[in-house]
Formats: sequence, structure tokens, C-alpha cells
Amino acid sequence: MNGKQARLVERRRNTFHGGPCELWDIGGGRGIFVDCRECLPDTGKPKTMAFLADIRQNKINSWDPLGTWYEDATGGRAISNLGYEIVTSGERED
Repeated sequence: MNGKQARLVERRRNTFHGGPCELWDIGGGRGIFVDCRECLPDTGKPKTMAFLADIRQNKINSWDPLGTWYEDATGGRAISNLGYEIVTSGERED
């Protein structure tokens, strides 16, 4: 284990484009927002991007992506690719 852990806080549909999105808690009030556009107009393929978020203020800290995947990388795939271990509520080691 590398010490980086993430816990899923919310999974829903993005009200703007309809694709799945997730908010992951990475500790200390910080989070990662993972957003998937299911079908890009130019390619017809999905694109997932991850952004640093502030959990306490419920906002994106930066729109510079931490990572980009040309597939649906929700469901923990993006978080794992960023080097985080997925934990459930009772497992967190803060």
C-alpha cells in the first residue's frame, strides 16, 4: 500500500451532460471529482477527466485535469490509475 487512500462520497449523473460523475474523499477536506462524458460529439467515444476538489466547500479547486482517459473510467478506475487505494467507510486510515 502506498498510503494514498480514497473513499467514494457520491455517485450521480452530471446534470449538464448526463454522464456519470463521482466525488472521492482523499482526506484532509480534499477530494477528486471524476466526470465522464459518455459520448463526445467528435469521436463518439467516452472521455473521463479527474479534477482536484474541496470537499468542505463543495467545489472544484482547479479545472486542470489530474488525469484524462478516453473510456468510462468511473467506478474507481480513474482513482486507481491515479495511485489511490479504494477503501470503504470503515477502513480509512487517517
